[in-house]
This record gives sequence, C-alpha cells and structure tokens, in this order.
Amino acid sequence: MSHIEPSWGFVDSPEPRTEDTGRRPVELILPIALGSRLRKKWGEVRARSFENKGTVHVNDRAVTIQTSVSRLFRSSLRGDLILQREDIYNVRIDGRSVQFDLANGPGELETIVVRTRNREEAKVLVDALPTQVTRTYATENRERLLFLERINERTPHVRATWTIVTISTLVYIVMAVRGFGRISLSATVAAGSNFGPYTQAGQWWRLLTAVFIHAGFLHLFFNMLVLVQSGRVAERLFGMARFVVLYVFAGLTGSLASLLWHPGVNSVGASGAIFGVLGAIVAYLVRHGSVVPRALYLRHLRLAVAFIVYALPSGFRHQGIDNGAHLGGLLGGLMLGLLLAPPPDESTETRDQRTMSLGISAALACGLIGGMMWALGDLATRPDRQETMQFSKVIVQSSDLEKHAIADVNALKRYPTTAAGRTAVAGQIRGKLVPEWQRLYDSTETAQVPLDSAEWRTRKSLLTYYGDTLKLLELTANMIEANQLDDKVSIMLVETLVQKVDRERAEMLKRGATS
Repeated sequence: MSHIEPSWGFVDSPEPRTEDTGRRPVELILPIALGSRLRKKWGEVRARSFENKGTVHVNDRAVTIQTSVSRLFRSSLRGDLILQREDIYNVRIDGRSVQFDLANGPGELETIVVRTRNREEAKVLVDALPTQVTRTYATENRERLLFLERINERTPHVRATWTIVTISTLVYIVMAVRGFGRISLSATVAAGSNFGPYTQAGQWWRLLTAVFIHAGFLHLFFNMLVLVQSGRVAERLFGMARFVVLYVFAGLTGSLASLLWHPGVNSVGASGAIFGVLGAIVAYLVRHGSVVPRALYLRHLRLAVAFIVYALPSGFRHQGIDNGAHLGGLLGGLMLGLLLAPPPDESTETRDQRTMSLGISAALACGLIGGMMWALGDLATRPDRQETMQFSKVIVQSSDLEKHAIADVNALKRYPTTAAGRTAVAGQIRGKLVPEWQRLYDSTETAQVPLDSAEWRTRKSLLTYYGDTLKLLELTANMIEANQLDDKVSIMLVETLVQKVDRERAEMLKRGATS
C-alpha cells in the first residue's frame, strides 16, 4: 500500500527556510521502525508500538518511509509513506528516536515518530531532514535555550552532586573492604547509622552521617543513580550553595521522621535526602512554572512525580525500606524548596527579596527541625517506645556475638575418627558453642517488647531460630559421642534441622534482625 502526502505549503507562520542554502545534495537510506498508536502525555508524544519495520529514504525532493508488519498465518502488510520535504517541520531528536511534524492540512500538524538502530544513525537522519520550523516551535525553542543558558550561567558545573556521589561511594568502599565484601548490622552502627537508641541518647550527628552510609552495593548504586539524574537538575535550578543546604536539610528531616516513625530504627542511605531533592524540583516548578519553558516543565515534573508516586507505595509493600525517611525528606525538600527557589533570571530578584527569602528559609528550617526534636523528646517517655529501643540495642549487641558463634560452628572439626577425638569435639560443642547460643537465647528472651508489635514477632522468630540451633548442636554432640555419624536416621534428623535453621536465619536476615 502506497500513500503520497500532498504538499500543503506553510503552516503556523513558519520561520524563514534555510535548508537549501549551501547544502550538499542529500541521499540517505537507513533502517528504521515507524512508531504507531501515538499518545500525548505530559506534553510529549510517545509511540506505544514500533512493530512497523522498514527503511527511510531521504533525498532532495522527498522523504519515503517503507515499512512492513508481520502477520500470523498471513503475508506481511506493507506500506509506503511519501512525504514532501516542504511539509516537514520541527525535526527533533530523543536518544535514538526522531520526531517531526507533518503538515497534514492547512494549519494542521501531525507528529511522525521513527526509531533508528542507535543514536549515531538518529543524528545522521536529523541532519538529512529539513531544518524548517514553525514560528510557535521556534519561539518555544528560543525560550528553552534562554532558560538553559541562564541556569547554566548560575551553575556552570554540578560539583556538589558529584562530590556527594564520591563521598558516599568512598564510604561504602572503606566499609566493604573492612567487612571483606559484606557490611554487617553492627558495622553500620559503628560507622554512624541513624540507630534510634544511640541517636536519641545524644549522638545527634548520626542524623547526617547516616545519609552517606549504604548497606550494600545495590543500595548504593540505585540511590546514586537517582541522585545523579535528579541532583544535577536541582543544582542547576537552585545553585550549588542552595542545593547543598536543601540536600542536608532533607537528609536531617528524613532521619528525624524515621525516628518518629520507628524509635528503634537502624537507618542508612541517601534516599531521604534524594526524596527531598525531588520535592525541591517539584517546588521550583510550582513556584516558577510560569517562566519555565513548557517542555522542560512537563518533562521534569513528570519524572519527579512519577518516581515519587512509584517509590512511596513500593516502600510500604517491602520490608527493610524506611518510608519514614522518604516522607520526611520529601516534606523538607518541598517546604524549603518553595522558599529557596530563585527565579531563572536572578536580576529580577532584588537584594531585599533575596534576604527575606533566606531569612524565612532559615527560620522554617530551624523551626521544623526543632519541632521534630521536641516531638521525639516528648515521645521518648512512652514505655512502648523505650522497650522498642531497648530491644533494638539487644539485636545490635547480639549481632557480633552471633557472628563469632557462627564462626566457631564453622571451625568445628567435622569427622573425628578416634574415640578421644569424638569426646573432644562433643565437649567443645557443649562447653563452648552451646553456651554462646544460650547467651543469645537468654538475652533475647529477657528483652521486653510491646505485645503484638513487629518487635514482638521478631523476638518470637529469633527465639525459635536460637532454640532450634541449640537443639541442632545438642543432637550433633550426641551423634558424635555415640559414633553415629554414619547412621542414616540420625543424619536425616540433623539435615532436617539444618534446613529449618537455615530458613529461619534467612528470614532474620531479611528482617534485619541479624547479620
């Protein structure tokens, strides 16, 4: 099927055409996929499908798009679209996708989307297509370039974002090297995590240091990935100094909200501060939306809101995600971002306006942090919160003891061959290993926790895990002492108990109740 678009001439008062001036003859053929089922959302046109595969042929007279679609049990459906060069306007590129507007009637424009194999071919295609633009598009493009020029003059380099990424990465590398590739629960506390019992006992510096600590490589990688994407935008919009203030403030409000949410929390990671950065971007767009070019406004608002809307509910569905920090950081970033957001053209802001903005921001920051700390102090007298914090201390203190106990189990001689050897190994189990695990059991059993709380369920599971480990050690000692290491029934009992203990330990690791 072949379709030739008629030439409709100029639409929307086009800018003067310059494409034919000094250009070499064009002759280009590239493989492409033609976008179909187009939809416009948040100001951007997107194709839902690229099933139409074929080629685009560009010359000095026309642009021909030849495609075919495979159909089950039927021959492929072919189509040719021949477009006159004078009807093609507003060519733009997005990665390996190329879009342009086609004059589809007097005053009417239809968007065409094609996707090339890579970015390089997309650039080649753009260079071969007409350069003419409509007056509306040219105006929007000039506004966009002027806006970008102004914020780039304000912040030529995004040094603060990359400095934060570097510090966070170096902290993780040092902790991973010290832990031989693994970062334990006690290691995060020693490094400065926001550990509720210690932070609320006066170690308030943990509110900030926790922002630069991460519990694993993936935790670090995804946080830094989002920070690089959002931080560079926020730093350009606000300037380096204001961006640093926003990041630190959101980190503090996130850490404080985390303690209000759960007094015994052991929280690490930059996610609270990153939510604050996203909130600040939204705040900037809300305050200066009338002067931010529409395309940039819609794009960054869509990205920020989409991440927030996705990440917050996801945090409620998964264990180990500190949504208190996310909400606190988001609130802090939104509130301070509204006050600190400078206009794109700083010459429009008087000195008095700037001084007032900074003064109100400082008052708000001090008031919010002071209010959250007062609320923490008021809540700290509640018995249930005191029990929760005490239980968290028991878990952290038991972490190192359990690590040593597991190491002692792994170092145990597996198959003693003599009677004396069997007696020695059985004695080692009863004299050293059993007391170690018994201390873990006893310290957990005596810890007081609020009834039917998450801590109560964790305590119950820990007691089951420690109790089954004690049974396994006693059964193993009896087998060794009775020389039953080859007895199939005994072996089956031990293997069943080992599998049960492994499952229980995996569950405790998932909950963060052991390391």
